[in-house]
Amino acid sequence: MNPKTHFITRRTLLRGLGATIALPYLEIMGGSTIAASEGTKEPRRLACFYIPGAIGRHGWFPSDTGPKYTLAPSHKPLEKLREEFTVLTNLSHIVGRISGHVHPYNWLTGHNININPGTITNTISMDQVAVKYLGPTWIPSLALSFADGVGTTTLSRNSMGVDIPATANYRTVFEKLFPPRDPEQIKQAQHRLALDKSILDTATGSVRDFQKHLGRDDRQRLEQYLESIREVEKRLGDSEKILEKGRPEFDEEAVKLTPQGKNSMKEHIELMMDLIVLAFQTDMTRVVTHSLGGEGGPNYDEYKEWATKAGAPVRGAHDVHHKGQGAADSPDVKVLELRDLMLVSCLARFLEKLKAIKAHDGNLLDHTVILFGGAQISSHSGKSFPTLLAGGRKLGFKHGQHLKWPTDKKPMSDLYLTILQQLGCPVKSFKESTGPISEILG
Repeated sequence: MNPKTHFITRRTLLRGLGATIALPYLEIMGGSTIAASEGTKEPRRLACFYIPGAIGRHGWFPSDTGPKYTLAPSHKPLEKLREEFTVLTNLSHIVGRISGHVHPYNWLTGHNININPGTITNTISMDQVAVKYLGPTWIPSLALSFADGVGTTTLSRNSMGVDIPATANYRTVFEKLFPPRDPEQIKQAQHRLALDKSILDTATGSVRDFQKHLGRDDRQRLEQYLESIREVEKRLGDSEKILEKGRPEFDEEAVKLTPQGKNSMKEHIELMMDLIVLAFQTDMTRVVTHSLGGEGGPNYDEYKEWATKAGAPVRGAHDVHHKGQGAADSPDVKVLELRDLMLVSCLARFLEKLKAIKAHDGNLLDHTVILFGGAQISSHSGKSFPTLLAGGRKLGFKHGQHLKWPTDKKPMSDLYLTILQQLGCPVKSFKESTGPISEILG
């Protein structure tokens, strides 16, 4: 298939949305990135995946460290990819530690959200720092989840610490990802962009008139707001240029947007990951966060299947997270380990897809940093974050090892700082960071 000559109208697309995949997935764009097809420099990308609740600690952590470590049972699906990822043990938020079921709030921010009792406060998430420097793209970033919404549903917070709403609907995600092709819709999009810019101009002028009457602290807070406005203004300008360039050509009918089942955790994650691959391949966005499930649900069908296989009572997701921290031979622990194994198998599939796509230099995985982990080793406990780091070989990362630090000695923010710097972001610190992690750099 020649991606430059293949064309499908929006009307045809809408008729075909319910269809199953008509072509092998990797034929969607001939198996290469936009940069590879145009001969331009490959952009840098970031994807962060959050594991809900606790993990099965007996199966997750390798028994030894170093480059010749023994692969942990929960990581077996990654056996053929062990040179593409690193296991990091005992990273955590130290000053920013929280407890309970609210860990998605600060996993990527490192902020103690309860610092002011009775009020949840937050700061910018690591992914949104990356957004400032990884554009321009059609959409600056994509927040995905198991349900639409904010709060613990989303992982992303803007420069004001405000939640960025997450999306769970595949069709909504797909339609967000790409600029319109129909001439009339292009005109409507251009009109919306012009209107948005006009509104921002008016709002900014009014705020500046108001600013001179404020005290120092209020002026500082307002300057943060104006910085956010400036970022939006830049993105509107970027969107205008991308709209002029037009929608990338690919076989849209081959994109699966309708799940076969209604309540499958594995299928939901795989469909979302496929959309992420497409988003990175077409360069419609370079930053994605995805909460793989909730701390207390949804109660996907797999939980029943795992309980049956392990010989355990059938429990909802919340109770599995609480009951799964017993002895290694406990049936309840086996349920959580089966869930972990499924999540890692989804990650392995995702890495394989990225690796199979040709980039301008190497493959798509080489230019993508993947953070895959959670904030709890056991329910409510944030002492050791289960963490895998993958990809980014062309960005200076080296893999194939297990690194472990003493408990409460290495802040997760060190990893975030390292990721940001290797993505090319000119930052010298992030939250409670002490410096980059040299052991993961080549």
